[in-house]
Amino acid sequence: MKHIDELFEIGDVNLIVFDVDGVIVPRGTKILEKESLVSYNLKFPSKEFIEIVYELLSYSNIAISSGRNMLTLKTVFAELFGQERNGNHFVMQAENGGRISIGPDEIGAGHNPDYIRGLSLLRSKLRKVEHEHIIGHEPKETFITIHCHDRVPGIEELIDRNTHYLIWNGEAYDIGDPNITKGTGLQRVKQVLGEKTGKKIKAIAIGDRHNDIDLLKEADISVSADPKLLTEADYFVPDDLEELPGIVLARHLLKKYREIDSYTMI
Repeated sequence: MKHIDELFEIGDVNLIVFDVDGVIVPRGTKILEKESLVSYNLKFPSKEFIEIVYELLSYSNIAISSGRNMLTLKTVFAELFGQERNGNHFVMQAENGGRISIGPDEIGAGHNPDYIRGLSLLRSKLRKVEHEHIIGHEPKETFITIHCHDRVPGIEELIDRNTHYLIWNGEAYDIGDPNITKGTGLQRVKQVLGEKTGKKIKAIAIGDRHNDIDLLKEADISVSADPKLLTEADYFVPDDLEELPGIVLARHLLKKYREIDSYTMI
């Protein structure tokens, strides 16, 4: 992998994809589930990130790729939701590729209806698992997220690895359809944006966890925000910086686009 400072050629990049937690907002979700009430904290991107993204939209489509549900993303990114500049769109990919919004419209992610029905049955079984490590179930439509203090054998024993993926990220389990990932979500976004713009879509993506592996594989240029964990990307942002890696990438890309602009004007 090369240091992000060595990324120079971005002239034909017209889609920038940011993971959220740990990349553009601090990692760590506090969730509380008690009887029929579920509450969890929301972390919002900095004013600088919002301003940079708004300017980047002059040069490229911008996408957010997250495991959060779509309502959460619409709340957290309310200032950018539905934005369009110079024919570029602000895109939100929720639930690890399971929900996609381009502008104000949501598009299909390719779910198998039988799988979604089966997931509902599995969700009911998982809710019956009792363990002191279980904190709560985060509201999701197309996959399951269970926040835990530590791993829970009873959860893992219920999962058929031939039918579902199971990811433990240190603070929660993600359980879902292996055919719907952040990577397939990116494929779908590139397809729809290509149809809208009439252009070939070239994407750069940044991520930091296991659920970003397929996203980075599908990207034309991949950036690891955790070079110790995701070791096969094209570039990396050092993980010992005081700033969030997504801010570092966004600032770097904006600088490069401005340079291209200045060369064009000469």
